[in-house]
Amino acid sequence: MEEPHTHGDQPNAQDLPSAQLDEREKRKRQPRNTACQACAAVKMKCLPGPVPGRCERCHRTRKECHPAVPKPRKRRMTSSKPWIANHSPAGVPNGYASPYSDDENQASEARRNSLLRNADLYQASSKSLLTLLAHGLAIGSSEEHALNGVDHSYIHAALTVFRSLASNFPFATVHSAATAIEMVINRPLTTIAICTVSSLAKPDLQGRLAQAFRLSLSAKVIVQGDRSLDAFAGLLIFLTWHHNYMAKPQIYQLMCLLAGMAADLGLHRQPSKVEAATMANKLERDRAFLGCYYLCCGLSLLGFNKPNPLRWTDNLRRLAEAVASRGSQPTDRDVVGLIELMRAINDIQDSLPGESDVKERTRMPYTDMHIKATSHRFKALKREYPSLGNTLVFGAATIHFHYQLLQGCKMSNKPTLIQCACAIKEYFDDILARPPSALHQVTILDWANLLEVLVLMARIWRSLPNTMGWEAGALSSMLQPDAVLDAVCAHMSAAPTNDALAPRHEGQLRWFRGVCASIKERILHEQASSDSTLRNEESQYDTVHSLGQTERRAEEEEARFRPADSLPISNEALPPIMQAVFDADHLDPLVSFENGVLDEEFWANLMAE
Repeated sequence: MEEPHTHGDQPNAQDLPSAQLDEREKRKRQPRNTACQACAAVKMKCLPGPVPGRCERCHRTRKECHPAVPKPRKRRMTSSKPWIANHSPAGVPNGYASPYSDDENQASEARRNSLLRNADLYQASSKSLLTLLAHGLAIGSSEEHALNGVDHSYIHAALTVFRSLASNFPFATVHSAATAIEMVINRPLTTIAICTVSSLAKPDLQGRLAQAFRLSLSAKVIVQGDRSLDAFAGLLIFLTWHHNYMAKPQIYQLMCLLAGMAADLGLHRQPSKVEAATMANKLERDRAFLGCYYLCCGLSLLGFNKPNPLRWTDNLRRLAEAVASRGSQPTDRDVVGLIELMRAINDIQDSLPGESDVKERTRMPYTDMHIKATSHRFKALKREYPSLGNTLVFGAATIHFHYQLLQGCKMSNKPTLIQCACAIKEYFDDILARPPSALHQVTILDWANLLEVLVLMARIWRSLPNTMGWEAGALSSMLQPDAVLDAVCAHMSAAPTNDALAPRHEGQLRWFRGVCASIKERILHEQASSDSTLRNEESQYDTVHSLGQTERRAEEEEARFRPADSLPISNEALPPIMQAVFDADHLDPLVSFENGVLDEEFWANLMAE
């Protein structure tokens, strides 16, 4: 009598069907992949060669023979494991790390260790460094071609160029003793961001590196949930010179991601004494967090006119003072002044009256008091930090302050208009006094400030025909928009083309020429012709206006020297010719950039044919 098979008994080979027998024999016959990396890439048979340690094909083609990296065996999964991977138990949300992801982490770590043990890693002509960089960026083999052209010498040259660029942004620095190997091993995302920023003279390579950075950022931060200082510093550097390699300037969502990464890393809180003692990169963390606030505050208010994703905390002042006292970089002394300047700009945006409550708040005396306090605050910052007054961001912040007054506080329009014109003239004198290559190396905040000042200069110049008295002549002599636009374009074009430390960006130069030409055609000349047509239609009333010129001057003097206890003269009580100066609603939509100067719809409408 035949004994029945129990559950634990293995069936004999005779009892199995022929198809399963063939599959088992085939699986036994298939050896493990022992081909070298070069033969495996072209799917060629790898045979041992005459030289030990080198196969026959690599010996014949005179290539380096790297042994194959064994892949982990695929484990047969039971029917319950896929259900567990897709359905988490009660109380545990999906996305938590399962025990089945440990094999992938171990395989990735084993792959990294094998790449670090390559003997040719430190050779200049080897591709092991590129493979190690791609592995650190979590880029697949299908996207590894984006890193073609990056080697030891290129990374070393990029670090040298970035050290010269960092003088415009003191919050991201690279140590002078850092090498290409150390950066690739320890800071892959920061390395690719530095290479992207430094590739101004090579737009094709810069575009590929920018694409590789975005792929790595999404894979490591979004998919894997990586929280590291490398990813945070890399994104900070990538956004600081974002205008040089991205067609769309909408980076507000990336700024919100940067602020969220700073909060997840705990950079906003003061560490304990134990944590501070164990932090080897404490100074770098503080610089990066200060740079995050500087970029988020400046771009959100000056560039996009949107809410600041990273608000002010008292810890920022303490961190800035610590960096200024303990930092070894020459630019660390300017950190406190820059942070306080951004704080002042943020307070201006929150305190000045908006468009909806202008009529209710213009009669309140504390509005004038706040304006005077802000003006004294700017003067105190310039006096306390002398180097701050020599920066482009301070001049642009002063112009932005006057611009906010012109929009919100209409009762003190004419003195503010003159002060704004003087600040614009000093701003462009400072730009033309700098080297021509400086306009190719500015950060995105300085670039946004330059565009805003150019449009604001045209806005003020348009109101000159409606301004009476000596102010029109003074403003006309200070503001010459056609000459300023031509001078700035010529100054930017004079940058040398063969300077390795200060590369020239041809694409950005062509776009800036188009911006200047559009400002001339769409804002200056087109609006000037419409204003002259309007004045010709009203020429029959010139005699009446000349008869009442004395009365208008008397009313203007009375408005200027009114008693202190009397109410300000409203806009409706002024003569009709002066109402045009205070009224900002007559401006063309192309001139009033409500969504910020980095809004792509604004430039699309301005530069439209």
